[in-house]
Amino acid sequence: MATRKPQILFIGYGHLAKSLLSSKILKNYYIHYINSKNSIFSIKDKKTPKKLDYNYDYIFLLIRPDVFKKIGKDFLIFTENNPTIISCMAGISINSISLTLNSKKVIRIMPNVMAKKSLSQTYVYSKNKKLLNSNFRSLINSFGSIIFANNEDDINVATAVFGSGPAFIAHIINSYMIAAKKISRKSKIKDIELIELFQNVLALNNNSRELEKFVMSIASKKGTTQAGVNYLKSQNINKMISTTLDRAYKRAKEIGVEKKSPK
Repeated sequence: MATRKPQILFIGYGHLAKSLLSSKILKNYYIHYINSKNSIFSIKDKKTPKKLDYNYDYIFLLIRPDVFKKIGKDFLIFTENNPTIISCMAGISINSISLTLNSKKVIRIMPNVMAKKSLSQTYVYSKNKKLLNSNFRSLINSFGSIIFANNEDDINVATAVFGSGPAFIAHIINSYMIAAKKISRKSKIKDIELIELFQNVLALNNNSRELEKFVMSIASKKGTTQAGVNYLKSQNINKMISTTLDRAYKRAKEIGVEKKSPK
């Protein structure tokens, strides 16, 4: 007898939702999604399922926090069979989700858009540790690696560092690439050459201490590297990065306490 595939409902189908559709999750789960018009479709064929019994094992909350605050109770119809609620929303606490959806089976996770290639570092937290069972771990493993948070505020930190982090890193890398091509108009440096440069630096260094030694090994006194590094220090690049992450972290916390907008 064939084993029943677990059923999943994505509430929301934006960029993050689509990025969670790794080959592993598509193979091992039946997935439906609700679009912005509250219509339900199957991920497999983009058609409305003929039979809707709402017998979901997992429900992913993938809508904006302000939308959940406004219409969250509209989703109660999907929780009648007591599924596990997995929230990917920034800032919305487990208590708030539990009260809105009348469920004690709530887990907060913070994946990132690299989950599609199973490369996300996904932070996980739940007050009910029994929910973090082998079935749940198998599901989240399809996104990449799992990091279990010690407390709920760790999810806010992860939102800034691992959720938003890929965008910050991509912006920094792209700025370097634009600058490199600007000063090399005649030699025409290619994008792939610059991407490989970043990959090779990371391949040789596995922690902060190694990176510091790496910089020192290249930066000779009064040389070209030292001139560039000194400028970066004069512009306080460390503070710039720190402030970027701090603002993202504080914003994640602010979202949780913002009042629901009136209808």
